[in-house]
Amino acid sequence: MTHILEEENDTAWKTLIRDRIMKDLEVMLEHTDAAFERKNSEQPPVSADVRRRQRVEYHREIQKLQNAAEAHIKAEIEREEQERMWEANEQDAWHLDGQIPQALVDEQRAILREIQSLTLEEHDSAFFEQGSSSRPSDSPQEPASPVSSTASSTTGLYAPRPIQAIQVPSAADLEARARAEKHERQQEEFRKRAEAILKRKQHERRWNNQLDWAETRSSSSSTTSVSDQESSSKAEPNPPMSQEDVINLVIFHDQQWGWMATLPHLQWTDFPWPVLSFESPGRNDELTPEAVKEYIFAPLTIHRDSAIVKDRLKDLIRRWHPDRFEVKYLARIADLHEREKIRQGAGVVARILNDLLGTWNDT
Repeated sequence: MTHILEEENDTAWKTLIRDRIMKDLEVMLEHTDAAFERKNSEQPPVSADVRRRQRVEYHREIQKLQNAAEAHIKAEIEREEQERMWEANEQDAWHLDGQIPQALVDEQRAILREIQSLTLEEHDSAFFEQGSSSRPSDSPQEPASPVSSTASSTTGLYAPRPIQAIQVPSAADLEARARAEKHERQQEEFRKRAEAILKRKQHERRWNNQLDWAETRSSSSSTTSVSDQESSSKAEPNPPMSQEDVINLVIFHDQQWGWMATLPHLQWTDFPWPVLSFESPGRNDELTPEAVKEYIFAPLTIHRDSAIVKDRLKDLIRRWHPDRFEVKYLARIADLHEREKIRQGAGVVARILNDLLGTWNDT
């Protein structure tokens, strides 16, 4: 019965997603149809061949909108399924502190006891293996002369076998290894989350562009095609990032600093540039004081305590300090042009952060 309810709930949220997107699609189709009818009514009489081509183009645009809607539905369902899976596995993925290390410690301790037991048995048996014969002698044997060649050649037979030291990891080593493995799993999980969020943002941006295009087609005049192209090519601002995405971005950037230490070579996109986007800025001039300030305060929307803001600024200043940045990262950038670009970008970030800290200290 529970499985049936889960399938019904699963179908319900998928239906809600499809209904929402199809409702948007209906609006877009209405705009497109209105634009097509208005164009036909306003244009001068044309031949049947021209009208046929216009009709084919109209149906092609309709098909394009329908395909975009289906792709958007698929992306939204995949995103929702991924988030539901994250929520279901959250207990296992993020709250197993103490369980995994302890399990590993118990297992390794059992192996250690077994190894020590076998070592002791081998050490004790070595004393019974000394001698040239397995049969006990009735009379005591004469000690060999220290200058006898026979004694010299058989000395190795009577020498006790050395016991090799067995390197067994301590409990602290096992716990450190478990923490490192958990940290690696967390980094991989954060990378997967960031990729999923970025993919979702790209789908949303494409879908919003389709909506804007349909509205532009509906509101523009068919006789001013040049102005239509100019208005449709204007870049629309990205929608504001949700609080959940902001938190995921900040956590991912913190993990990215640690991940960078493991990379033999670095490039521009490897650095967690302080802008409120999962995509790296394309140029240095995108690293503006407004963008960095928005990145600083985005996780602090609930309260902007002075101490918290200063701590966040100081932590970022330490990470982006030019001297530290030069020694720790720039040497691993192979391309000289990109190295100079990253050096300039880091310098811009450091100056902005210092200016923000100075401004905040004055308040």
